[in-house]
Amino acid sequence: MNDTTGDAINVDSQLYPALIQVFTIIGVGYVAGQLNLLTNTQSAGLSRFISNFALPAVVFKNLVNIQFSSVSWAFLASIFVTKAIVLFLTGILTGISERTRNYARIGLYAIMTSQSNDFALMLPIITAVYQYTHPDYQRYLYLAAPISLVILNPIGFFLIEIQTRLDDQKKHPNRKWKRGQLIKKILRNVLLNPIVICTILGVVFNRIFDEHLPIILDSILTPVAQSFSATALFYLGLTMVGKLKHFHTHLVITVLILSFIKLIINPLLLRQAVYLLVKPTNGSLNNTIDYSNFGFLFGTAPTAPSIIFYVPDYDVGLQAIASTGLVLSTILAGPIMLISAKMINLRTLTSDVTQEYEATLQKTTYDVSCISLFCTIIVLIGFCLRHRLLRVSCIHKYTFIFVGLQMIHSIWAIAVQYVQQPLNDTSNFLLNFGKYFCFYYFLTHSSMI
Repeated sequence: MNDTTGDAINVDSQLYPALIQVFTIIGVGYVAGQLNLLTNTQSAGLSRFISNFALPAVVFKNLVNIQFSSVSWAFLASIFVTKAIVLFLTGILTGISERTRNYARIGLYAIMTSQSNDFALMLPIITAVYQYTHPDYQRYLYLAAPISLVILNPIGFFLIEIQTRLDDQKKHPNRKWKRGQLIKKILRNVLLNPIVICTILGVVFNRIFDEHLPIILDSILTPVAQSFSATALFYLGLTMVGKLKHFHTHLVITVLILSFIKLIINPLLLRQAVYLLVKPTNGSLNNTIDYSNFGFLFGTAPTAPSIIFYVPDYDVGLQAIASTGLVLSTILAGPIMLISAKMINLRTLTSDVTQEYEATLQKTTYDVSCISLFCTIIVLIGFCLRHRLLRVSCIHKYTFIFVGLQMIHSIWAIAVQYVQQPLNDTSNFLLNFGKYFCFYYFLTHSSMI
């Protein structure tokens, strides 16, 4: 294992450009879609190039060069266990919450929370964070992909196909379908997936070529593989166009819950699974901690864009949830990945740099509180000018209370910054207790009411 000190301090110089690069290319793709610069045929051609040529080349090229002897199979087992738990948990919750049993929803929601955008969005972030300390961590992206594609996704496909056959049987009662044909169709779609084929070939040729890709093949595959990142991110932005037009309560709540499971529950479960399965090396927990932090960052990857191709064409409501969930999870993943990467970097810093981070955090808290105070004052003025709304609607009353509490919270955070002398533990506890109690207690109490 590499040492986690030294160059890790300079991760910011790599992380921010990587995030800016990723979301800028996504934005360019979105603008291109809004301006109709690409036709549907051209977009379909770009999608086929990514899924049939660029991504398989990336997977095959990297799997051939992987040294399997140094791979942590316990970490891969942690990924499998976590994805399986999330998939079945989502399916069970969906089956319980839905009034009418819809197997397509159960299967699609399960895939949405378990399949991640590992290559296009996560690979640049992992490279930026770990290229100096753990450059070998990138290989787990290629090894983890088959877990979803070969093992877990077919469960969702099976449920989606069952619902399709049930709906077809309602329209044509005399038409019969066989379970053997259903299983055969799913297995055929899985085994003919170019990524699955290249994964199998990559493992086979890894042994044939002795973990080193020949120069001739490398010179052919490298340009194709290098074209993947930009085209995949551009296509991701392209797929976001027109996906946020039709909002309703059920759609918003469903998408938020799925995004919460994907971006919060999934990384937390993965982190704990790593702690349980990855054993310490030579009595030291550094190896386990490094893998757990990497697992948490890996788990914050948003939903993969391919999710929109799994939805039956006739189910418009499910298409809206899938496309909206893709957009929302991608947007929310940005700040979550940034915060996660920064927190991972804090563990590698010296005491002097840690103090600089604490000073930066305090300054950020002060700046955000000032902006929040200004905004809450404007909102409260608007409520005061339209005080009739407070008499008519209870929702406006509680919103008024929430905004007022947020203003108090901001004032408190600003005032604390001007306390010069160091505080003892009791005074510090009272300050923090008052700040959070006045806000979260009333927030929880009002929400329960």
